[in-house]
Amino acid sequence: MDQHLIVFKEVAQRKNFSRAAKELHMSQPAVSQYIAALEKELGVRLLERSNKFVELNRAGEIVYQYAEKILRNYDQMRILVSDLENEPSGQLKIGASYTIGEYVLPRFLAKLQEEFPNIIPTVTIGNTEDIGAKLVQHEIDIGLVEGNFTHHQVSTRQFATDEMYIIAGTGQSFKEEACISIKDLENETWIIREEGSGTRKMLEDFFQRSNLEPKRILTFGSTQTIKEGVESGLGISLLSNLTFKKEQKLKKIQRIFVEGTPIKRKFSIIKNYHEFQPKALQVFENLVKQEA
Repeated sequence: MDQHLIVFKEVAQRKNFSRAAKELHMSQPAVSQYIAALEKELGVRLLERSNKFVELNRAGEIVYQYAEKILRNYDQMRILVSDLENEPSGQLKIGASYTIGEYVLPRFLAKLQEEFPNIIPTVTIGNTEDIGAKLVQHEIDIGLVEGNFTHHQVSTRQFATDEMYIIAGTGQSFKEEACISIKDLENETWIIREEGSGTRKMLEDFFQRSNLEPKRILTFGSTQTIKEGVESGLGISLLSNLTFKKEQKLKKIQRIFVEGTPIKRKFSIIKNYHEFQPKALQVFENLVKQEA
């Protein structure tokens, strides 16, 4: 593999010759020589240098984009050739939206470790939009998301169905299992997730379908924080049944039955179209489908 591109990519990412040299286990003069040789070969300056940092110029940005693709394709080629003779192995970069990542994915990873110990998963958790964006940018190999993510280069396949309920703290004035009018919820404080969350999108759709306009809304950045807010009586929310089973068993959270609930949504596998798939990705996808 062309060492010039490897060195250039590292310098561009670190924005510093000495940091790149440390990461590559090279001397700083050696790194400088590789960059100079690449600039000489291309006949153009790629980096703007200052006392502490280096920045890509326009030519450098072009070279960086292509270097990323070349190095990624090389790594993919090496993995696929290895797959012809060997058992599934190597790093697998998995992205998952919060509900799946915190309440479903650990079970999949335990099974993966049991059956394919040579596959090393790394996990990124974020909201649905974050995970989709990372897939498009090739920062992850596969994503598991709730709700919908659409992009022209991404394929989507459902692997499970989720049920969502309106929940309240057990100290609030709701009777569990009793059917509550939607209008009764209008004056309640609603605790919702941040923009880009699949859970938030489902709740906003419910508000619209029900012509419900909450008087007060609080936005929290995680399911755990929402549950703690609901437990304390701060407000009510809409969450996946997967997320509050323990709290319900401990009688800290109760489900409220309202017309139109539970709300069903799909859990989906998302992948990049037209990508060669290493064995590690294939076996993980098949495991998800089997275990869901």
